[in-house]
Amino acid sequence: MTTSRKSVLISTIATLLSLVVLARPGAAQTYSAAGDFSISSNPNGAWSYGYSYGAGSAFHLDTTNTASYGPGLALGGWMGNVDSSPGANYPYALKNFTANPVANNGTSVYQPGQLGLQPGSSNEDSVVRWTAPFSGTFSIQVTFSAMDSFGDSADVHVLHNGSSLLNSTVLSGVFGSPSSVSFSTAQSVLAGDTIDFVVGNDGNGPNNDTTGLTATIVPEPGALALVAMSLASLLSFRFFKRK
Repeated sequence: MTTSRKSVLISTIATLLSLVVLARPGAAQTYSAAGDFSISSNPNGAWSYGYSYGAGSAFHLDTTNTASYGPGLALGGWMGNVDSSPGANYPYALKNFTANPVANNGTSVYQPGQLGLQPGSSNEDSVVRWTAPFSGTFSIQVTFSAMDSFGDSADVHVLHNGSSLLNSTVLSGVFGSPSSVSFSTAQSVLAGDTIDFVVGNDGNGPNNDTTGLTATIVPEPGALALVAMSLASLLSFRFFKRK
């Protein structure tokens, strides 16, 4: 067999094997805001935790982390510590790492494994950011849910490179419904693009605005196929370079 035919054969086999692996159930990478949440590093892979002064404005990384916060020191996460309120550590993103509900500040209840975002009083939004590791189309599913029983409102957003995909409000307690807002879309992105999940205080101060975030991002099959073909071509090139 000639070298050119060997090249075509090996490239074809490598591509098919890659596609078979990626087509298996569960083989696709699922990015989960709560499931991937880390208190040891920021950024954490594709995820970053921080704040902005208004939805869509410049993103700032949180620099203070804690593994023991709140009642029973059961919450862990990242804090901005930029709020002007005395002694405040707003805005922050905290997760309940225990198997039991945790009531922070007496009214905000974190369910087991739940991630909650708390904005500040001076237009500081709490932001969880996902940065695309490669180009393609991704399925985005998100739910913002009120966590405070006292009653307040929070503005919630999903942004692509600062442009709005979702702009809504979550109400809690005495304000009635909706107590949660869900949103899903298929979004084309380039490597390095950002998807921001944002919680603000809705212009009425930071008290009782803690909002749960459930967000998953999954590459669609077309994006996986492109990655597989690129990997297969690279493997073939390296093989024949060694030959």
